Formats: sequence, structure tokens, C-alpha cells
Amino acid sequence: MRCRLLSPLLLLPFFPACGPAPEAKTPASGGQTFPEAVAMMCDVDRLAGLDAEADPISVGQGRSAWLAEHVESPDGIELRTMLSVKGAAEQGGMLRDEARKVGLSRCALADALERDGTGGLSP
Repeated sequence: MRCRLLSPLLLLPFFPACGPAPEAKTPASGGQTFPEAVAMMCDVDRLAGLDAEADPISVGQGRSAWLAEHVESPDGIELRTMLSVKGAAEQGGMLRDEARKVGLSRCALADALERDGTGGLSP
């Protein structure tokens, strides 16, 4: 009899895990939202003062370094990391998809990456 009474109590610690998942795309502690992070990525050349026509390796390194310092949104950091392990042209397509999802009609970085397939982000 005592075992039957204790059995339901043993399951209680597992019920909180069945609750709703936390809201995704929340602002970082600094307040940056995911859409703001994507917009920043799309406009990195202008914001960082980079010449997209310069040496592709230098441009890619400059983009990566600037974004590493300025993207604060956890979801933005995750996107930047996911992009960095893909080739430049694939980065452009992936970034363009995310830009559309957050309501951006243009993405200069996606255009540049897809146009010549160089200057991509690095880890």
C-alpha cells in the first residue's frame, strides 16, 4: 500500500519538463533582437567600413571579426556560427532566407556572397 502512494510522487519532478518551451528569438541582455542581428549581418560591409571588392580573404576575416564583436542576440550568434561552417555561396542563400523570415526585403551581404562565392564568414 505504501508503494502505491509513493509512486505518483516519484513522477512529480518530471512534470515541469512537459511545460511549454521558452519563447525563441528573445532579445539578448543588451536588448538586441534576432531581426536586428540579421539586419546587422546583412549590412556588415557598410557598418564595418569594408570594401566588398577588396581581397576576399581579408573581407571575410573583417566581416567575421566585426560580427563576432557586435552580434549579441543568442539566436544571432547561433546563425553566425551556422553560416561560418558553410561555403560563401551557401552562406548567402541561408542568410537571405533568414532575412526574408524577419521581414527584410534586401540583404547586401547575401547578394555579395551569392554573386562571387568569396568573402564568406569564418569560424
